[in-house]
Amino acid sequence: MPHRSEFYIYKRKKKRASYWYVCYLDPETGKQGNARSVDVLKERLGNMDFRSVTRRDEAVIIAKQALDKGLIFSSNQSIDFAQYCVDFWSYDTSSYISLRNHLKPGAIGREYANNMVYSLKKHILPILPSGLKIQHVTTRHLEYLIRCLYEKGLSSGSIQVISYSFLLPLKEAERTSLILSNPAKRMMRISRVEKKRGCLSSGEIERLCKELSKRKRDMFSSYYLAILLGIITGMRSGEIRALNIDDLAKSSVPGWTKVNIIHSVAPYSGLKSTKGKYERAVLIPNNIASELVVNADKNGLCLPSKQKCGYISAPTLRSEFYMLLDSIGINKSERERRNLTFHSLRHTFSTLGRDRHISQEDRMVVLGHKSVEINDRYTHQSDEALLSVSRLTSDLCHSILGAENGADY
Repeated sequence: MPHRSEFYIYKRKKKRASYWYVCYLDPETGKQGNARSVDVLKERLGNMDFRSVTRRDEAVIIAKQALDKGLIFSSNQSIDFAQYCVDFWSYDTSSYISLRNHLKPGAIGREYANNMVYSLKKHILPILPSGLKIQHVTTRHLEYLIRCLYEKGLSSGSIQVISYSFLLPLKEAERTSLILSNPAKRMMRISRVEKKRGCLSSGEIERLCKELSKRKRDMFSSYYLAILLGIITGMRSGEIRALNIDDLAKSSVPGWTKVNIIHSVAPYSGLKSTKGKYERAVLIPNNIASELVVNADKNGLCLPSKQKCGYISAPTLRSEFYMLLDSIGINKSERERRNLTFHSLRHTFSTLGRDRHISQEDRMVVLGHKSVEINDRYTHQSDEALLSVSRLTSDLCHSILGAENGADY
C-alpha cells in the first residue's frame, strides 16, 4: 500500500454504477489535486481493457503505476509555464490548435494564435516570475497578472482578451493531466465593461475635412487617402490599407467608382479575409478612385508605405489621425475622454446614416455588419442602392470631394 501522503482512493456513485477515483497530493506543496478517474489512468497506462475497475486493490495498483510512470508529476517538473503558453499558441506546431482545427476546420486562425503570442510577449511574460513551472502556478500568480494589467490602464475588455493567452493553456493542461488542478478556477471573475466608442459630430467631420484638405500637399499621400476613405466609406483600417487597384471597378452610377472590399490586412497574418469573411462594396467618387490608382505601387497596392515596400502601418495611420484631431481642437485628453480612435470614423459613418434615416439594413450591408438574413437579401446589391449610403458624408466633405477636385456627384 502506498504511503498516505502520496494519494488516496475512493468510490464515487454515478447513476447505476460506482467508479474508483484517486486524489494525489503534490509532493512539494502537499496540496490535494482534483480527483482522477482510475479508469482513465488505466487507459493512459496503455491498458485497452475498457471494463471499469471494480476492486479496490486493482485501483490502488493502477494509481501507483500512474505515479511511478510519471503520469502525475514527473513529466511536468521541467515545463516552464511561459514557454508552455507560447508553444500552446504557436500555430504551426501546437497540437491543441491542430486538433481543434481538425475537429472544426477554421476554429482557430493563424492571426488569432499570433495575437495570443503577441499578448503573452507584450503583457504577460515581462511580469511573470522567471522560471515559474506550470505545476507551481497559483491563483495568486494569476490574480497578480490581472492586477498588473489593470494598473497599466487597460480596459476590462482588453484584459479579458489578453487573459485568454494563459487561461486556455491552463485549462488544456488540466484536461491533459499536466497539472492536477487549474488555479484559474478559483480566480475572481473579470467583469467586462465595454467603454462606448466615441464618434464625431457632423460639424467636426466638416472641420476635419477642411483641415485634411489644407494638409493634402504636406501629408504623405497614403495617409491622406486612408483617412479620407475612413470618413467617406466607414471602412475598417485593415480594409483600407489592404486596398488594391484590382478592387476598383466601374459602377453603373455616373461619377462613382465601386470598391469591392474583399481583403483586410493584419499585423501578423498579413493579407486575409475581411472580418466575418463578408465581402461587400461601397461607392467612392471617381476623382478619389483616380488618386488611388495614381498612388498605387508596382504591385497595385493603393496605399503603399513611404518606402514602397508594403502596407502602411496601423499605428502610424492612427498617429496621423490623432494629429489631425488635435488640429481641430480635439486634444489628447479630450480624445481619450470621448474614446475617439480611427475606428470612430466607422461609428460616425453609421451614426450619420441613422440620423439621415438610412435604413439599418442598408447601413449594415455597407459596413459589413450582416446577419445571415440580411446577407441573403443583399447578395446582389445594386450600385444605385449603394449610392444613398455612399453619399452620406460626401456633402460634408465637399471641400475635398467637390470644390478642390471637381468631382461630379
